[in-house]
Amino acid sequence: IVRKPKAFLFDEPLSNLDAKMRVQMRAEISKLHSQLKSTMIYVTHDQVEAMTMADRIAVMNRGRLEAFDTPDDLYDRPKTLFIAGFVGNPPMNFLEVEVRREGDSFYAVNEALRVEVPPERGEPASQHGGRVILGIRPEDITLSDAGEARGEVFLVEPLGRDDLLDVHLDAANRLNVLADPEERIRAGDGVALALDMRRVQFFDPQTEQSLLWC
Repeated sequence: IVRKPKAFLFDEPLSNLDAKMRVQMRAEISKLHSQLKSTMIYVTHDQVEAMTMADRIAVMNRGRLEAFDTPDDLYDRPKTLFIAGFVGNPPMNFLEVEVRREGDSFYAVNEALRVEVPPERGEPASQHGGRVILGIRPEDITLSDAGEARGEVFLVEPLGRDDLLDVHLDAANRLNVLADPEERIRAGDGVALALDMRRVQFFDPQTEQSLLWC
């Protein structure tokens, strides 16, 4: 830092620190980056470090570059199934569905689910034909008496601010859902779920490429 190099190379610099110190040091390194205006290449297995510190993130998968994008684009517009499942904690839910056009509307349908999809997402997914993979994050699913999906809570994991529910729609379809602990949901309860289809993703099951962003 004293020599003012043009680039810094970091290789898991915070991996041996405790959780509280890692948070403090993330802030210190980000502050240094802002002050020094230098390029910093930072290798980490910690998603939080990557998402909070990076301007752009390169994601490696089995020795190949899977994606090189901004944190927001990796999270909101994942271009592959691997990125969708890898970025985010708890991870994205995946269901096999068929996207059908019925008049001017689009629906994602399988044995346990039938939900309307906005045209801007439903139209490119419906053009694929046959089954596709629907992806939706746990925070984009809410408990609602008017929800389109119904299932039984198999497991409740308290996370402090949220409870993580493992909801089984049927034997083959399950969803992880973040719920308010004040709801007092317990294993064995029946629940109705509303999916925010404005946030849904669709992927080709063979190529694993996004049907929305590629």
